[in-house]
Amino acid sequence: MSSHFNISDYSRYFSLRQKVYLVNMSAERNSEIYESLSGLVTSAGTNTVELMVTHGGLITDGDEVGKATYKLTTEALGSGIQVLADLTGIVDDNIFQFRMHGQLELFQRRTVTRLELSVPIFNLCGKFPLAYFKKEWKRVMDHMRVNGELPGLALQENEVNLSASGVGLTVAADSRPTPLSMFFIALDDGIPVCALAETIWEKRMDEGRRLGLRFIHILKADQERINNRIKEEIRKSGGTHLDYKRNWVLVDKMVSDTRKPG
Repeated sequence: MSSHFNISDYSRYFSLRQKVYLVNMSAERNSEIYESLSGLVTSAGTNTVELMVTHGGLITDGDEVGKATYKLTTEALGSGIQVLADLTGIVDDNIFQFRMHGQLELFQRRTVTRLELSVPIFNLCGKFPLAYFKKEWKRVMDHMRVNGELPGLALQENEVNLSASGVGLTVAADSRPTPLSMFFIALDDGIPVCALAETIWEKRMDEGRRLGLRFIHILKADQERINNRIKEEIRKSGGTHLDYKRNWVLVDKMVSDTRKPG
């Protein structure tokens, strides 16, 4: 269920400190990659909004003022909302200024099907900027495409909570999570899924520290691989699976795009 509104004042939908997910919709983006950011509203006007982006700086291939376009997705009036916005300025590396335009879409928020399972996994952490992680991700992916494996990569079996949106896992109590990390996850006979993730929450547990991470840079094909693995496991147990593409935060499309002919 979704609705579309042509409005002249977007500000009523964006309040101070409100969390917003940004999905790269730039015309020059690599359409094979899902790319997202997180931000908090610092100010909003009739058709403008400023967001304090969690991992600031020039962080997408086409992240140029006047060229980059994002889909801003958040919650308002008890529903999910999304609207397109052009990047008009960057202040102090982490304040992104946008001009919103077009229809504002309201949609029903949907959770993504998650699954507890044991898989070989490796987590590369470090206090590095997003630009560094993205460069390393590209180097790793190029190497694995050519060679089929990554020398020295030792994946270890681990219990995780996995979905197309991210991963949850338990680490040692004295482990200090970093804002960003790179995950390698073996799901099938193919090369491991490689994704960049941001830490969105952590909780101390008796058995260690529980982390929840959101994938922010991942091949769409790998989103699909994760989805298929979860669907297969749930089907075996007779459960119900909800496809991740029904969660608008996880796709670089608007609702109206899916209704266009052709």
